[in-house]
Amino acid sequence: MKRIITAIMVCIFAFAAQAQRVEASHIFNGKSMRHQESSCTEGNSLKPYKLTLFSTATTSDRRHFKYIEEVIESNEDKAIDKECGYINGKLYYGFYQFKPDKDGKYRYIFYRNSSLREDEPCEITIVYMEGYPTLTELKKMFQK
Repeated sequence: MKRIITAIMVCIFAFAAQAQRVEASHIFNGKSMRHQESSCTEGNSLKPYKLTLFSTATTSDRRHFKYIEEVIESNEDKAIDKECGYINGKLYYGFYQFKPDKDGKYRYIFYRNSSLREDEPCEITIVYMEGYPTLTELKKMFQK
């Protein structure tokens, strides 16, 4: 478990170090963190969604929740579009869209702190996506 938390924290620290220009891919470094609570998908399976990268990481270690939330919130002002929800003043979910890169690919971060609701698991999930769909297109895909 310590290795899992350490891997997540190292990747999130790298993300925080890029505060001047949001490069959320540093959370995952474009690769799986190689443990059961993290995955990364690239390639043909994402083509129907117009995505080139889909990475996710989850932790249930409460000791790191506050720090992760702060890192995510510190990049809110760099988002060109965002949707957030709070429970008792704490970030419950955040969906952030960042400027396209030089190739026209958008970057997205989805964050959810399920521990803030009694009827959900005690965990934080972070999803990072790169690709060509607009925010509207992504929302439609997730509603299906």
